[in-house]
Amino acid sequence: MKNGFSPLMVLGAVLAISVSALGGQVYLENGDRLTGTITTMAYGKIKVETALAGTVEIPMENIRTISSDKALELHLKDGTIVKQRVEKDSEGMIKIAGSDVIDSQTLRLAEVTAINPPEPERPRWKGDLSAAMTFASGNTSHESYALSGNLSKKTEKDLITLNGNMAKRKEKSGEKDITTQDWWRVYGKYDYFMGDNKYLFGEGRYETDDVANLDRRIIVGAGGGYRWIKKPKQHFSTELGLAEVYEKYGTSDSSDSKFSLRLGYIYDQQFSKIFSLVHNLTYYPDVEDFSDYFLTSTSTELRAKINDHLFTNFKVMFDYDATPAEGNDNADVKYLFGIGVNI
Repeated sequence: MKNGFSPLMVLGAVLAISVSALGGQVYLENGDRLTGTITTMAYGKIKVETALAGTVEIPMENIRTISSDKALELHLKDGTIVKQRVEKDSEGMIKIAGSDVIDSQTLRLAEVTAINPPEPERPRWKGDLSAAMTFASGNTSHESYALSGNLSKKTEKDLITLNGNMAKRKEKSGEKDITTQDWWRVYGKYDYFMGDNKYLFGEGRYETDDVANLDRRIIVGAGGGYRWIKKPKQHFSTELGLAEVYEKYGTSDSSDSKFSLRLGYIYDQQFSKIFSLVHNLTYYPDVEDFSDYFLTSTSTELRAKINDHLFTNFKVMFDYDATPAEGNDNADVKYLFGIGVNI
């Protein structure tokens, strides 16, 4: 630059001014140093409040060591919580200042899992409700509506999930009304966490579909799951267990009950502040005859956020019954498109 200044010199001046105003310091792997108030560290990133640049967020892999002029609440991997000042040490290390209660100690920065974490949200029920309706008259005459709802409550130890869906559609052919959709289903699941990745679960499902001649289908199952991906915006789990699948069709007085394996997966991802995806698939093969199975995806949902309360969603529900009612197809696919509200 003609005036002799460079971006590095400007950054150095900013840091020098910040040093005089605030005492906490973050030493970066590239040799730079950022001065300010260390506010928090979570999800692999540390936040520093600076005098001139405001809040700066830095990935932990770019940090060599840190120091603070005020006590920080440090959460360590072994479950220990220490509230003390932190002094810089050699690369990748920090020194926790001593007190009348504890001696000073040196440890690796990687042993710190969180700094000044926010208060955990008090467990409460959360949910949403979405609906879709269409009407037409004249040359084409029909009416249809669909409802979908979800309710859940999560704590550190467990998760309760409840949801329900229903749809009905009537079309007019001459003077006769024809029902082309008339079904509903409810589902409940309980997960009990055993550490960060393992969990036990129990589930129950009840559904009926007049058009498919399904008087009722009841599924009760239990098993264990493992969370392979657990990120703030992405989760992936697989599950293995056993289930009892009971089916009764309106075309027959008899019913069918089979003891099945239960294999499935659950995937969800937040693509952006607006778009998110949830998908699951579960396979129930009869333990005595694997060719007799029920395959289901209770929800593949793409959701678009409108604001903090409203959203639109497109949902696909898929069932494949290897032994359907007489005269019915194996596959049954339902599509729901609507607008919803968070509750």
